[in-house]
Amino acid sequence: MNEEHYKIGNINLINVRNVNEVKVIKMMKQVLPDYPKFDNCTLCFQDIYALSVSKVTPRYVQAGTIMLKKSDDETKIEQIVRSAFEMVIKQPNHP
Repeated sequence: MNEEHYKIGNINLINVRNVNEVKVIKMMKQVLPDYPKFDNCTLCFQDIYALSVSKVTPRYVQAGTIMLKKSDDETKIEQIVRSAFEMVIKQPNHP
């Protein structure tokens, strides 16, 4: 990741992050054993991640942020991730 892309003058925005991205990754790890037909290739993992993150409500925070709104609950994230696994297994983006 090129840190320069995240700068405006002397202000660095690199530490502003979508906290739900990490929740998606954790959920992917949690449900992976439920999909023995999944091929574990890099492209398929990336597709599942991209599909899931694009459907989860983004919650961007910076270091020291106090969360005032509740982010998507674990059940909703699990449903989104499972749906992405099923979609990618059914139609992988490779032969």
